[in-house]
Amino acid sequence: MIDTNPDTLFDPAFLAQMESLSLLAKRIVSGQMRAERRSSRHGSSIEFAEYRPFVSGDDWRHIDWNAFARWRQLVLKLFVEEEDLHVHLLLDCTGSMDWGAPVKFDYARQIVAGLAYITLANLDRAAVVPFGNERYDLWRASRGKHRFLQMLRYLAKCPVTPQTAAPQRLEDAARRWIATQPRRGMVIWISDLFGADLEDAMRTLDRLRYSRHDIAVIQIMDPGEGDTGERGEYELADTETGTTRKAIIDHNTRTEYRKKFLEYQQSIQDYCRRNQIALVQTDTRVSVPDLLMQSLLQGGFVK
Repeated sequence: MIDTNPDTLFDPAFLAQMESLSLLAKRIVSGQMRAERRSSRHGSSIEFAEYRPFVSGDDWRHIDWNAFARWRQLVLKLFVEEEDLHVHLLLDCTGSMDWGAPVKFDYARQIVAGLAYITLANLDRAAVVPFGNERYDLWRASRGKHRFLQMLRYLAKCPVTPQTAAPQRLEDAARRWIATQPRRGMVIWISDLFGADLEDAMRTLDRLRYSRHDIAVIQIMDPGEGDTGERGEYELADTETGTTRKAIIDHNTRTEYRKKFLEYQQSIQDYCRRNQIALVQTDTRVSVPDLLMQSLLQGGFVK
């Protein structure tokens, strides 16, 4: 059952670990991304860029008087401006996420909360996109740790997509989000990558790549998804559509299912490696703080 209580979904011990992770991230992520975040505009940072002549209307407080003493010319000292990094956290809200123990959707929301805290603590901007759920508004890009508790309440209320007559296409969710013209930045997609068909996730990543964002993927699995379970007769329910069908699981079925599952996981790895997309594959037995710490240490979210 999906947890809608922010006090249990994000308990005090979890929040304390997020603070430790944010300190680690300040030393790792910010330093690695700094060069990519320089703007061609001039601002007020401490890194010198160039001089330009003083003209009428300029702020006289920005005149370099030392340069005037040398050259007898009024000039302004310009600096490189660093832009805020916009981190777009795409939370898979499709029906397949409502499964497992713990529920994959709860686990994914904790990951989103951790990444959002790290982003906000580093003075960057975090946005949360309920990917695949058009009925729930996105959390627009925000800055500052004071917004974090509001974001937790937003995440706790976020639902999975109601069951429909057909599987949700992840590609359609990407197309709709890109149509909103989000600020270019870093996209981290948190999902089990189960879509309408075996190519849906790759088509979705194609759309995200072509929108010129930096992409990272966290694929979440439940340990039971890699196996059919014991032999016998079952009635299988599609978590996306609610439809059911009867199936007989025998040795050959189990073997073929396992083979297909591993082939799909490998296809995700190959696609991300070929397109230089940072990929983290995990299951819900790994604690979220441990997952985020190892990913930061290994540079998992930075290409």
